[in-house]
Amino acid sequence: MMQKTLLIVDDDIAIVKQISFALSQKYRILEAFSIEEALEVIDKETIDIALVDLGLPPHENDYTYGNIIVTKLLESTNAKVIVLTGQNDPNYPKELIKKGVFDYIKKPVDMEFLTNALERASFFLDNETDSQEEVKLSFSTSLQDGLKASSEEAQRQLLLKVLKQTGFNISKTAKLLNISRENCYYFLKKFDIERPRNG
Repeated sequence: MMQKTLLIVDDDIAIVKQISFALSQKYRILEAFSIEEALEVIDKETIDIALVDLGLPPHENDYTYGNIIVTKLLESTNAKVIVLTGQNDPNYPKELIKKGVFDYIKKPVDMEFLTNALERASFFLDNETDSQEEVKLSFSTSLQDGLKASSEEAQRQLLLKVLKQTGFNISKTAKLLNISRENCYYFLKKFDIERPRNG
């Protein structure tokens, strides 16, 4: 499988180099330390995942430049965008997700948390086309039953897809979907999905 391209945008050179070093075996890394560099990279390169610090100079506290970069990525690429934020407003992450951001990570960066977020983004990129085709099929056949039924069928199909991908490993499935093991078991029961018996 080809290495995915990860763009890291942050004015803190030490953070960028730390993340680059930790992830260079797994991803093709592109670095940008300012809005100008970031926009130039976005125009020239195909980016799979972007990690963007919202507080870029000279507006470190109001996220003007970070938001410009995020908007450009969402409008002109298919990249999964993960933002780094020091913002403490509990509503702010919800606004980012509504905007189309895949995930957000609070500073200081926890490398294990970051690695998990990148793995989820990578997984969704790999499976997006297939999932969208399946979801479209379920919508076209079940909209007459209402949006709730259609949404639940889409959830069921995504859960089944991830379960098959992980060999019905509950821990891996929960991790990829960013839910607890308990929630995973709840959905198995809710959607009447039985794990295959060994032997």
